Amino acid sequence: MTSNKLQDKRIVITRPINRSKVLAKLIEENGGTALIVPTLELQLVKSPELIEIAENIDSYDWIIFTSPAGVKSFFNIYEADDISSKIAVIGVKTEEILNKYGYKPDVVPETFTAEGLLESFENIDIQNNNIALPRTLSARKVLPEGLEALGANVHVAESYKSTIPKDTSSILQLADSIIDNDVDVITFTSPLTVKNLLDVIKMDDEEKYEKVLNKLRDDIIVLSIGPITGNMLKEYDLDAIQPDRYTVKDMINALIENI
Repeated sequence: MTSNKLQDKRIVITRPINRSKVLAKLIEENGGTALIVPTLELQLVKSPELIEIAENIDSYDWIIFTSPAGVKSFFNIYEADDISSKIAVIGVKTEEILNKYGYKPDVVPETFTAEGLLESFENIDIQNNNIALPRTLSARKVLPEGLEALGANVHVAESYKSTIPKDTSSILQLADSIIDNDVDVITFTSPLTVKNLLDVIKMDDEEKYEKVLNKLRDDIIVLSIGPITGNMLKEYDLDAIQPDRYTVKDMINALIENI
């Protein structure tokens, strides 16, 4: 079902290209124009720790996936027919990707953050449980430290890297578009999408960086998927519209309600 609620709005998507399709469709279905400018690249990694987890999955009581990339990276290595471990995931999209591999999670928190997942585990006895946590090493330590505080033995395995795109020309072009008022809304779906955008611009031209920040503060609607990303935006003194539920669909609905 289409509408014109975002008619004539030029809306930037800063997430990786392979994760932009759903958000772009939502924007276009509501009459907006989606401008995909990735400020983040995800590279799947076959780390020794991830291989060890995959080869010894039966020794783990739980495996926790915090992102679609973590799921994909694990199943790129894991080839057996069944996982005896219980599975927890953060987020609807992570659950959808897990389902594609034939598995359903045992735990999905109501709030799609590390803190939300820890709240779910407060009602589960994980004392002395072995928990596998495939993720990027750049992620916050809240989840592994929180699980350890509940008595679990946590094994973190690098499953993907989050990096600045090798080609930053589209980010620098976006900076010009922001300064020239050719952007109405910019969306951020992780802290690194914020940091990478601004780091690239600052490294190229500090004067342009300050101009971009001023535009984002005064003239452009900033949209955040949730509080963790929102906290990164606050570090740059940027206010953002944020949904109560941390999905791209709810993010676009929040935008529509606030314009």
